[in-house]
Amino acid sequence: MKKIILHFILICIVVILPVIIFEYMSNHEYHDFAFIGGITYFIYALYWILKIKNHTAKIIFGSILQFLFIMVVGLFFIEVENFEFTSPVLLAINLMIYPYLLIKNPRSKDKKKWKAFLLSFIIIFILSLLGSLFWFYVLAMSGMQNMRY
Repeated sequence: MKKIILHFILICIVVILPVIIFEYMSNHEYHDFAFIGGITYFIYALYWILKIKNHTAKIIFGSILQFLFIMVVGLFFIEVENFEFTSPVLLAINLMIYPYLLIKNPRSKDKKKWKAFLLSFIIIFILSLLGSLFWFYVLAMSGMQNMRY
C-alpha cells in the first residue's frame, strides 16, 4: 500500500504540478519561465534511478540525469538577457564535480566505485562537449534568421 501511495503522489507531482505552474505563469504573463514545471519530471526519474540495485549503474544513470537536469536549467535561462552562455557554464561546473569525486574516492579503497565514477566522468565529458557544441551551433544559427536553407 505504501508503494502505491508513493507512486500516486509522485505521478500527481509529475503530471499535475507542471500544468498548475504553466497556468499560473501564463495567467500572470510570465512567459519566460512558463515551462519551469517540467523540472518535476526529474523527480520521478530520480526515484527510479534510486531503485536500481547495481551501484555502478546507479552512479552512471544518476550522472546522466544530472547532466540532463543541468542542460534543462541552462535552457530555461536562455530567455533572460545576457545569459546566452549559461548552459556551457553550467556544463563546465558539472564537469568540475567528477574529478573531485575521482580524487575523493581513491582507487585503492573501492575499485568498482572508482571505475563507475571514471566511466560516468567519461560519459558526461563526451555529452558535455556535444551539448556545448550544439549550444554554440544553435547560437550561431539564431543570428542568421533570413539565411536558412
